[in-house]
Amino acid sequence: MSEIGKQVSVDTIRRRILSVPTLLALIAGAALLAFVLWRVFDFDWSELWANIRGIDPLLYLAGTVLYYISFWFRGLRWRLIAITANTDSQDGKTIPGPTKMGGIILIGWFANSVAFLRLGDALRGWTLHRESDSPFSSSLGTVLAERVQDMIAVLGLVSVAAILVTVSGDSEVPGVVLIAAAGLVGVLIAGLIAMRLLGMRASRFLPQRMQSAYAGFQDGTLRSFRGSHLPLQLTLGVVGWMLEIGRFYFVAQALNLDIGFGVVMFAALANAMLTTIPTPGGFGFVEGGLTGLLVLLGVGDTDALSLTVVDRSISWLSVVLFGGILFAVWQYRATRSAKGEGGS
Repeated sequence: MSEIGKQVSVDTIRRRILSVPTLLALIAGAALLAFVLWRVFDFDWSELWANIRGIDPLLYLAGTVLYYISFWFRGLRWRLIAITANTDSQDGKTIPGPTKMGGIILIGWFANSVAFLRLGDALRGWTLHRESDSPFSSSLGTVLAERVQDMIAVLGLVSVAAILVTVSGDSEVPGVVLIAAAGLVGVLIAGLIAMRLLGMRASRFLPQRMQSAYAGFQDGTLRSFRGSHLPLQLTLGVVGWMLEIGRFYFVAQALNLDIGFGVVMFAALANAMLTTIPTPGGFGFVEGGLTGLLVLLGVGDTDALSLTVVDRSISWLSVVLFGGILFAVWQYRATRSAKGEGGS
């Protein structure tokens, strides 16, 4: 077991949830959210409660279903990435199917929702390593490759959303979102180029025990972008994000809010970018940032907060619930399997 792999155990996740950095991050997020709610905007709390009580349950359920369907498409894409990276010796034959890969993604998102510093990404790489017998370092490289593809898809879609908002005349597009998306993509692509050009020379700056792990990580990352599957991988990424946009749209409809599709699309993608903040679920930062963005896009203060609260019940709280259950079941089965192998 690698040193990095040891950091994604169940006990470590439990310690991360209860750690001082996690608690400090939650306090900072709560302070930011409180400042936004009581100092920046003017909310009508009785109207907020009336909006939430009057939600259409069928439309809310439709948004939830679309959100969880997206995990299957994300799982299929990740499977293709892992096969392209050739993380095992049998051309992907031991890579789990899209349903199981989607489940691993949900488990990773659960860990990111309750722990500090995006531990879920390492957990995903470790779980793929355990499920496929592929090297942990190269499995982790496929997670980075998936992140890069995600940001490329987000940049393309948020640009389309900006055009829709501008053409419709609903509001002015906050340029900072486009700049942030372009900046993230630029940094990630620059990192890939540097990884490719420097090769193993970059590992000289790492401790001796981590140099071989870096070689596998670099190989898994760069090989993920080769082969004929890349266009399909990018397409599946777009499908996944469109399903998330659909979730946001149905939540708005469930609240009976009259919001243009361009605004819905732009806000949903900006929300996804905010969740990359390495705090538990982006708590405080996502709620405050998304509410503020919706107000800038012309949504009323109370309606913006209503939409944010209800959407986060799907994109964060339900992930904590269902992802936590799946994680517990997964770990229980893994423990039983390990005991069975030990006793045979």
